[in-house]
Amino acid sequence: MNQWSVGRKRIIFSIVVLTLIIFVGVPVFYLFYRAPTCSDLKQNGDETGIDCGGSCQLLCTAQSLPLILKGDPRVLELGPSLYAVVAVVENPNVTAEIYHARYILKLFEESSLAPVRVIESEAFVPKSDTFIIFEGPLDMGEWRPVRATLEWQTDAFVWQKNTQTAIDLSVKNAALTSRDSNPRIDAVLVNNSLGSAANIELTALVSGEDGNLIAAAKTFVENLLGGGLTPVVFNWSEPFKIKEDICGFPVDVALVIDRSGSMDDLGANPPQPLTDVKNTALYFINHLGKNDRHSLISFANEASTPVDAAFSVNIDTIRQAITNISIATTTIQNTNIGAGILAAREELNSTRHREKAGKALVLLTDGIPTLPIKAGVGNYPETYAVESARLARQDGISIYTIGLGKNVNKNLLQTLATTTAEAYFAPSTNELNGIYNQIATKICRKSPAVIDIYIRVLPNKSFLR
Repeated sequence: MNQWSVGRKRIIFSIVVLTLIIFVGVPVFYLFYRAPTCSDLKQNGDETGIDCGGSCQLLCTAQSLPLILKGDPRVLELGPSLYAVVAVVENPNVTAEIYHARYILKLFEESSLAPVRVIESEAFVPKSDTFIIFEGPLDMGEWRPVRATLEWQTDAFVWQKNTQTAIDLSVKNAALTSRDSNPRIDAVLVNNSLGSAANIELTALVSGEDGNLIAAAKTFVENLLGGGLTPVVFNWSEPFKIKEDICGFPVDVALVIDRSGSMDDLGANPPQPLTDVKNTALYFINHLGKNDRHSLISFANEASTPVDAAFSVNIDTIRQAITNISIATTTIQNTNIGAGILAAREELNSTRHREKAGKALVLLTDGIPTLPIKAGVGNYPETYAVESARLARQDGISIYTIGLGKNVNKNLLQTLATTTAEAYFAPSTNELNGIYNQIATKICRKSPAVIDIYIRVLPNKSFLR
């Protein structure tokens, strides 16, 4: 048999086989094969359950891990009769999410067995992430709820696969201010990915050092381009309700006291108002927290060098340093507020400052700055003081100012303070104890400053609540 004959037989055989496949095999395949429709209420194809698993978009419930509630839901009092409920939830499923996860929230009073309010709602559950359930404000009328429970309607869960790479978002530079008046958190949202992100929900939680939730708020960013950043703000209209006995967070406090010549204008023996100022300073350090430490800097033409008392665990050291403050008589003693602030800043930034402690500077003066002088620069003593305070605040130092008597520049002292609410004015030394007590309480309250901000990217605006 020649080569041409063999080749012709192979061609004929191939044609016959192909014909059989087309006219017999294909009809048989479609006669018996049932492609998974993922919506026919049957388990077929590569489905691992009825309309779920395999190549279906839906994930079978048996394949999903349960949602994890991170502690009990917290009830927050927002104002008269107004409350909110906050729950922190983790989804451990790496590639599965729920668009509409139904839940029941029940609120209880202190001694009630039956709930005083039942809320049925739903939430978007992002894949492999921790998110916040936030209900409020709730007008509870005469009811005073103190606890809540959260029940998931798991029978109605519809898990969906999501294998797309998540947008990498983060929050930085979160700072809490004005907690005793109109609290506010300023932060920056950063998109660390190349792609843009849309419909970004952010929830801020503020807790005390004991882990108790104090406040919560939400905000929303409509769109953020890849590599971009945007400021975000959380506001509260009422001061935080904080337990008075929470004062365990350590703070290093620098006392800055004016010893210029005017501090004996009300009397020379003993010098007044300096003597009363020293007594109230002793009162102040006795009312700070047990974990706080103190240093002392006095100033006139210049700040004391070295400082009157460096940070020390021995409170007797600071007490003796306060007692020893005196007005120099060799030369005229002017007022250099900027020098006092810079000396306190240096002490608060020294190796004696504890790494995890807060920083606070409490300044008392009875006059306006008159030093230093700079040729050709008008009002340089005030400019020098303002710049010194700016540098201190830049280092995370909270500044409280006290103006004693009538010869103080109120606008300047408000500018030097962290906020105008941290500037105090005492017509006489009789008011100093009360002012120092308010400052001690504020410094003590620095402990509830644990800020957690949770990010959730919603599928679209319809999920915004």
